Amino acid sequence: MRAAKVISALFLLSTPVLAFADDSGLYVGGGVTRAEIDESRFDDKDDSYKLYAGYRLNNYLAFEGAVVDFGDMSDRDKHFDGQSAQASLRLGFPIGQRIRLFGTAGVHAWHADDDVAGKSEDVDALYGYGAEMDVLGGLGMRLEQETLKVGDIDLDQTTLSAYWRF
Repeated sequence: MRAAKVISALFLLSTPVLAFADDSGLYVGGGVTRAEIDESRFDDKDDSYKLYAGYRLNNYLAFEGAVVDFGDMSDRDKHFDGQSAQASLRLGFPIGQRIRLFGTAGVHAWHADDDVAGKSEDVDALYGYGAEMDVLGGLGMRLEQETLKVGDIDLDQTTLSAYWRF
């Protein structure tokens, strides 16, 4: 009788894990990004794009790489035009079966055409948060906010994108 209770308890506890078992695997996505630099010496924003690919180990943990174009921003006599290649770790928290909140931490190698950032290229940290929703089959939508250190400035990046899980 005791063994039956233990087996039943293990089965019931594993049911939520089994519900998310198909969430692992490769995904690719892309979307529009709003990059913004808001400091006393430089205040501007621009639309750009982000393309990414990643591998979700399970519903909680994923590794991701991305390429981002920050757009072209200017403020009076200052000008900023840059790109970034990113590598990050994503920690997710499922809410129900289709929605996931997540946090992101990683690094990015960036290049800026002008020296508003104090340098023209470097590797710096990035961090952020967001939410994603599986819409239909492998198709999903994501909204995320990231802060990237770009030399002497902090760049805020808001992205709305779609992804496809294989």
